Amino acid sequence: MATKFLFIYLPYISVGIFILGVLYQFWRWARTPVPLRIVITPAPKTRKGLALRLIGDVLLFPSLFKADKLLWAGGFLFHVFLWLVILRHLRYFLYPVPGWVEAIQTAGLYAGYLIPIPLAFLLARRLIFERTLYISILGDFFALFLLLAISLSGILLQVFFRTYIVDVKALILGLIYFQPAISDYHWLFTLHFVLIMVLLIYFPFGKLMHSGGLFFSSTRNQRANFEERFVNPWDFSVSYNVQNLFPPEKYRETLKGMREGKKE
Repeated sequence: MATKFLFIYLPYISVGIFILGVLYQFWRWARTPVPLRIVITPAPKTRKGLALRLIGDVLLFPSLFKADKLLWAGGFLFHVFLWLVILRHLRYFLYPVPGWVEAIQTAGLYAGYLIPIPLAFLLARRLIFERTLYISILGDFFALFLLLAISLSGILLQVFFRTYIVDVKALILGLIYFQPAISDYHWLFTLHFVLIMVLLIYFPFGKLMHSGGLFFSSTRNQRANFEERFVNPWDFSVSYNVQNLFPPEKYRETLKGMREGKKE
């Protein structure tokens, strides 16, 4: 029963929470009022320039490079290694395996061996530097330890406790096509698999969600067209309590016809 839960029910629960959690965060951010144009300059004036800026932010982290080059190096290497590892694992999700996925297998393998290095650096940075330690919260350490555990267990599976790749692919494809197939797996593979499910559950509710939040950042997704009048889409009528002793001047007339926050 435990095996059935870990390899059938848990994956569907994890993916469901991941998708719904990400959509909920996008919906919440999209509803957040931005009453002012607060773009960080220099900024592009055209939509094309804005798109290029966002792409540059996603791929190169220029703001982080200006602020802390050592942190930028660690973060950039981690993201490069992570993407190579993720793309390498696509061989378990696709059949037949495309040629480009086969072509990056070696690069993804070495990226998997190296990814603990930037993770260890990011963890050490939070522990060593007093200012960084002061602003760190439990979620910061949880995410780093979780990623380290996933990467180290993956390395051990690759080097010492090799799992039959056909069984792994049968498991993944079975889940995708709603025909789960369970085999006998090494305990370390079970741990590796469960840790990834935990990551999917945690992802939408932690700081790892910054990967999607960047596109909703009002300081990065606005154009610097200051010559055009900015119309605040959230400038709708607001009901003020008549007991407010110091209402804004423009609402004084409105307040005459209000009673306890409701219009007559």
